[in-house]
Parts: sequence; structure tokens; C-alpha cells
Amino acid sequence: MVGRSKIGFHLGPGGNPTGIGNYMRALDRASIPFTLKSVDHYGPCFEAANLARQSGIRHNIIFRLSTAGQGQSYDFDVPPYKDPRFLNDPEGAASQHWARTKARLPQEFDKSVWIEPINEVDKNLCGWLGRFAVRIADLAHEDGCRVALFAWSSGEPERAGWEHPAMLAYLRLCAERPEQAAIALHEYGYEQADLFAEFPYRLGRFQLLFDVCDRHNIPRPTTFITEWGWTLNHVPTPELALPAIRRAAELYAPYPEIRGAALWYLGAGWSGLANKAQKLITPITQLTLTDIFPGPPTSGQVFLLMRRRPTRSTPGDHPEPEPDDGPPDLTFLADATIPPDTRLVSGQKFVKSWRVRNSGGSVWGQRYALLFKGGVAMTERTRLPLPPTEPGAEALLSLELTAPPGPGVFSGHWEAIDPAGRPFGAPLSLRILSVEAITSAQFVADITVPDDSEIAAGQLFTKTWRVRNNGTLPWDDHFTLNFVKGTPMAAQRWLNLTDLAPGAETEISL
Repeated sequence: MVGRSKIGFHLGPGGNPTGIGNYMRALDRASIPFTLKSVDHYGPCFEAANLARQSGIRHNIIFRLSTAGQGQSYDFDVPPYKDPRFLNDPEGAASQHWARTKARLPQEFDKSVWIEPINEVDKNLCGWLGRFAVRIADLAHEDGCRVALFAWSSGEPERAGWEHPAMLAYLRLCAERPEQAAIALHEYGYEQADLFAEFPYRLGRFQLLFDVCDRHNIPRPTTFITEWGWTLNHVPTPELALPAIRRAAELYAPYPEIRGAALWYLGAGWSGLANKAQKLITPITQLTLTDIFPGPPTSGQVFLLMRRRPTRSTPGDHPEPEPDDGPPDLTFLADATIPPDTRLVSGQKFVKSWRVRNSGGSVWGQRYALLFKGGVAMTERTRLPLPPTEPGAEALLSLELTAPPGPGVFSGHWEAIDPAGRPFGAPLSLRILSVEAITSAQFVADITVPDDSEIAAGQLFTKTWRVRNNGTLPWDDHFTLNFVKGTPMAAQRWLNLTDLAPGAETEISL
């Protein structure tokens, strides 16, 4: 399987998009899908949709309405999940949000263009958002439109968010309608000097989503990375940017579900970022036309970044020779998850990941393994095959574990072995603090209607409390607020709580 670069561009009003038309037309003539996202400026999407209609190429065109760009009091960026009317009615919120969005689409809107209806939403509300997404996707489907959700901030959400039953329901809907319902992600490095800082927890985060889908036997969804880059106000010079762009293109190319990534940003503002990003239009166009990136899709429990150079499609180029075999070695780089002495609830399932480098001369494969050597295993699976990893490449080795009954301190020790069973490289260890499961809530403050407020008989009002999860278990929508005594002043006698981590605070309204 071979692939082309999927890196495109993110536009908006103003800025400096000079050359974007040349980019679109060049890739269209070569029958290569391009990626273009625009916020509040439909003109580029209109031109792109016309090209797609004429050529029949499935270009990746995404349009979004922003709150600032629409000049209205309504919040187009996020759904009304803080509106008391919709705390327990995400479907109603979806109906309102879709109606507002649809009313602001330009008259000439082409329904082949994907709509991104929300942006950088609250990762702690995955249950609510999953239900919202299913409903808004169904409403869009009834109107013949396509939607991509949720435009998560880079590094979000956590695995538990994707695995919420309501979120899995939306992923299954995406699998049923891959050309109508999709996922939108943001992937930034958040480091000016290193696009791959904290890989794969910022850039490369899509792999967590795909791993969740694989584990739940859900086909991987159509996915757009609708904001992509270094930071919100920095793009390197072409000389510094292109090596990282090639590396990212190689990462995305094997995944057909990844349709494209939109480089931030050719629009106005953001410290004049458009003038820097514009300098990459011609180099990215040329890279997409000439570079071919081979490799099978990656899947399973181990995240992997291949570091092979792409081959060029121009005559006379030859791939670099593979290194000679030598003794195997493994270098520990970082605890990617669960740093030492992380507090976990007894019985809690978690994923421990180490970031490592193949620092030897042998290519790892299925005959190489990570083997449990001592301490507490925290799993019945005490041998994990290593992923195919070339010398010099990095890999993320991940174990699915369960915290032992606590309280107590528990350690586990693992090492890599070669096909002959001989250990090699640095040992890998973990240490956790297992604590008892405690469910508890603490009142913090009255936000509205403090005690002894005077309210006329029959007057409707909304009561809001601020509370803290002071237990050890995270809340989800299986946790409820229940009426237990006193005078019932609401028709409902219970209320689903929103997702909330231990120690965090939230507002609850009736």
C-alpha cells in the first residue's frame, strides 16, 4: 500500500492565502485529493467543491462557523451543554444547534462539503457529547448534509471518554455512514522547535481513537485533522518545516481513514501567522505531487512511528539500504503514561505505556517480546510481542493492566527478550499507589438562589450548586443527584451527573 501526503491548509477571512488556488488545481489535475478547511469564509470551499464536482475527485473540504465570525450572541463554537434546559437533553441541544447552524450556511452551500458544527469542546462531557453527536448527525443526514465532530483540542480526550457508551454509539454510526458522519481532531505539537514533542499524545493522538475502535470491533471512522501544526502562532520556515511535514505525512499515509490534515493558519490574526504559513503552500504542493510513502496500516495495542524516509516518484531515486543486522538493544526514553506513584483505585483498569527506541542493529518483530520478570504483574498476559520496529525508530509499548486490591504500593518489572529468549536492553518498570474506591461529593457554594431567598409562589427559577468530587472514583452519567427529603419543587426527582474527575469541581442545576 502506498500513499501521498495528506497535509493541506486551514483558511479564514483575510490573512494571506496567495497560491491556495494553485495548490488545489495542481492536485486536482494529478487526481490527488487535497485538504482544505475554512472558517467563516465560504469562498475557498465553493471553489474547491466546484473542482471536485468537475473532476470527480473526492477532495476533503470542511467548513465551520465560529462564534466570533458570526457576530451573534449564540455560541456556534460549542453546544449549549451549560444551558440548564439541556443538561439532561443533549438531543434537544443538538436540534437547536443544528437549526442555528443551518440557518447561517450560505445560500450557495454545496452539501458535499463537510460541516464542523462544534469546536474544542469539554472533554469531561463525553457522555453528553456522544448523545449530542448522534442526534446532530441524524438531523444533518435528514437534510442531506455531512458532519465531522468533535474538533477536540490536541491531546484530548482520554481513552475513557472514547469508550463511554454514548461515544461508542456515535463511532458505530460513523462506521455505518462513513461518507456522512466523521470525526474531527486537532493535532498540534505545542512546541515551536519540535512538531513531534510528546508523540503520540499530541500529534499522533488519532491512534488512540483507532485503538479504541479496534478493541470494540468498530470499523475505524472517517477522520479529519481539522487543525494541525506547531503552535497557534508559529510555523517554521520551509527549510525547517518540511522534514517534519514529511515525517507526519509518512505517519498518516498508511491510514485510509485519515482523509487529511489542515495546516494552521492562512487567515487573519494570530500574530501574522498567515504570512509564515503561506510560504509552505508551494513546497507542500510539490511534496504531495512527488513523494510516495509506503507501509502497511498499523493497528493493535502498540503505537508506532516508522522513521523510514519516503521514496520519491521521480526517476533515478533509490531507497536507502537497510542497516546490517546487529545485536538487539532497547533504550528507555520516557514513561508515556502512569508516572511512578500514580494513585489508582483498586480494580481500576489502566494502560501503562513506555516510550522506547530500538537502539540496536536488529529489526524487532513478532518473535521479539516484552516479558514480565518480577513484582506484581497486574495482568494475566505476561508476554507482549514487540511491534515491527527498525533500528533507530521509536515505539510506544503499552500494557492493559488492573490495579490490585489496596491500599498499598505495587510494582511490576518487565524486560525485552530476543527470539532465543535472551533479555536485552533497559528494563521497564512501573509503580502505582492503589487506593480504595470512595464515592463522595462535597458542597462548595450556592451559585444561584442562596438559602432564604424570597421567591414568589409559582415563580420558575433555576437552582445551581457548585460541588466537588472529593472521592476516588471519576463520575460519569451513571452517577445521579437524587431528591431525598424536603419539599419537592421540581418535576424531576433525579438528575444524571456529568463526567468529573476526582478532585474536580462542576456546577449542577435544577
